[in-house]
Amino acid sequence: MATVREEGKIMMGKTFISSGVIAAAALLAGCGAENASTDATADGQPGAVSLKPVVTHEADPMAGRTLFVEKGCVICHSVNGVGGKAAPALDAQIGAPPVDPLEFAARMWRGAPAMIELQSIELGYTIYLTADDISNLAAFAADREAQKALTIDDLPETIRSGLLDERFWEMEDWDDYLRQGQEGDFPEQIEEPVEDND
Repeated sequence: MATVREEGKIMMGKTFISSGVIAAAALLAGCGAENASTDATADGQPGAVSLKPVVTHEADPMAGRTLFVEKGCVICHSVNGVGGKAAPALDAQIGAPPVDPLEFAARMWRGAPAMIELQSIELGYTIYLTADDISNLAAFAADREAQKALTIDDLPETIRSGLLDERFWEMEDWDDYLRQGQEGDFPEQIEEPVEDND
């Protein structure tokens, strides 16, 4: 049989857990609130919650093919054997899931430090892409037929002569660059002085 003191501990534990559950529920209820609206009933009282529509973009693989060349992606990436070798090939895979522009953008984000560095070196500037551009590039990266249509003859001579024939970095350096966002040695961490409390 539990003593009063033990019951108090048990009760405090239950209260703490209940409070935690309530706090978590409130936090989750707030997630996505910016995409939700409350419809009022006829008497002005809050009614059902409805989600705001999400913006989607039309994905045109042929427009993506044009961008792949015009924006200079082809200098470093290859498709259908056409393009540079400095960065991973973007050949569409057989049986791959439908194109997901957000996943494509996330992959670009992970490679952004290296791409920005290479663009600065090879182009002299960094390219600008809109949401529609990324959606179209994603569609091209997932469309085998659009990729098969790309030939070396589609590349202007200025781009063709600038294709990078080898990886820019050794593989281990590339992986470090993608992880760290910079190449080369990293400065030593400065240690904080230890205070003497004697």
